Amino acid sequence: MSDHSVLRSKRTIEMISTLVRMGLDSVALGKLWKTIHRDYGIGEVSGSKLLLSPADRQALRSLLIDKANWDPVESRRVEGSRIGLASHTRVEKASNEVVGRLLALVSSPRGKVDLAGSHYMIPPGGSLALPVDLLAGIDRFVMVENLAVFLGAHFYKMPEELAGVPWVFRGSPQFSPAAAAMLAEETPNVFYFPDTDPQGLANSLNAANCSGVISCTLDELHELMDYRLDKPHDYMNQLHAMDGLLRSGHPLALVLKELRTGFSQESMAGRQLKIWCSVAAG
Repeated sequence: MSDHSVLRSKRTIEMISTLVRMGLDSVALGKLWKTIHRDYGIGEVSGSKLLLSPADRQALRSLLIDKANWDPVESRRVEGSRIGLASHTRVEKASNEVVGRLLALVSSPRGKVDLAGSHYMIPPGGSLALPVDLLAGIDRFVMVENLAVFLGAHFYKMPEELAGVPWVFRGSPQFSPAAAAMLAEETPNVFYFPDTDPQGLANSLNAANCSGVISCTLDELHELMDYRLDKPHDYMNQLHAMDGLLRSGHPLALVLKELRTGFSQESMAGRQLKIWCSVAAG
């Protein structure tokens, strides 16, 4: 006895709906149509085709109405969220809309963010999954790709200009990095916090609406070197990116050239950070 699972997929529903709406009298006898013929006795096999009479097409329509609460005459495409589909069909799982695709992960060194007139508290080591629309219209935010750093935001000493500015995560894992990318495109000032090495700087300068790159102050970078917490190997492995960075004239590129080493974001916890901007950006 069939469990009717074949009738719950987006592909099956749309294929049957198209056939019924177009009034087709035959289809190629693929796996789906073999299953429908075998389980429901619909159609007549003729060589490599399944022949369908008007009565067969009506039977297909009735089958979808009965088992899925879906009328192929009224709708051909399965669209919308699972909740939306569940409001009028039995096939909410046929939705291919990514759950959480418009959620952005947000944290803050201060443990709170102010958005759309509301205050949101964030416990140390935690984050909020917020609809990206809630962040629409903000003037600035900090983009972070390192999840350990993002969740450890409370360990970082941000420059005063970015005090209280939300951090947004665009790496993996999360529901959808697309939400963070969309927000970056729509926000005038995005401050990127990468590893301080050639590749991290290059990625940031080429990213959407980059208004500055966050790293330690020069004194703090020197101290990291004194404590042997720098990453000279990373710098040498990424040396190929330096020519382009030096042509950009970005001050952090000049620092990298002088120090000939790199620095991880993790090593900057507890140290004073600053915004490194191009001369043009001030």
